[in-house]
Amino acid sequence: MRDFELHVMNASGSVTAAGGSETGSSNAPASNAPRSLSSITPQSGTPAGSKTRRPVWQETDLPQVRASKLVDFLSMSLLRELEKAGYTAHRAKAGEARGEKGVLLRGVFTETDAQNHIRLALLGSGAPAREFQLYWGVQNLARADQPLYEVANPDSPGLEPPEGKAPDGRYGPVITVTSFAPVGRIAIDKEPTEEQVQKIAVDIVASLTALLDANPAVMAE
Repeated sequence: MRDFELHVMNASGSVTAAGGSETGSSNAPASNAPRSLSSITPQSGTPAGSKTRRPVWQETDLPQVRASKLVDFLSMSLLRELEKAGYTAHRAKAGEARGEKGVLLRGVFTETDAQNHIRLALLGSGAPAREFQLYWGVQNLARADQPLYEVANPDSPGLEPPEGKAPDGRYGPVITVTSFAPVGRIAIDKEPTEEQVQKIAVDIVASLTALLDANPAVMAE
């Protein structure tokens, strides 16, 4: 699986992405069968995550540090829950070639503007919504790479800012979540606690398992 994508608005006004590593492929389980690298291997001895209301970051952290902490904590929580669910999961490093078996789990942080456009989220930009919308999806690694989302042409009809107003720089570009892979959506506070992030990881893994059980074609080569 890949680290979920989160962009940051720095004090200088520049935009950067947090993380950069990839969260490796988790392999789909075969129902009621032993789970190997090409299906799933049960894991043991995985420590349970502590349920805590501690914030993911410190108030004094800069946006880039906040984003890195959030992305890292979510990735580690997902790995832990995947292993608890019986998956062999791998968080790949930046630039690491993707695998050829299993599924790729990935996601992107977004938020909705006043016109209900889905936009890439910019942590630290001051956009008014209290929550991000986290889109996630899976891809069969045996197939050609497919994007989770595409950036919309800003000149497309309906994407112009309201008449007489300049584009709102608090938001990233408008995106379209593609239909190439099954996708889920979940809300996350802009000031998340560790407990909330852990709960999100539990929900994503549960939804992933239900998806793979109901749609074995997702794993078909």
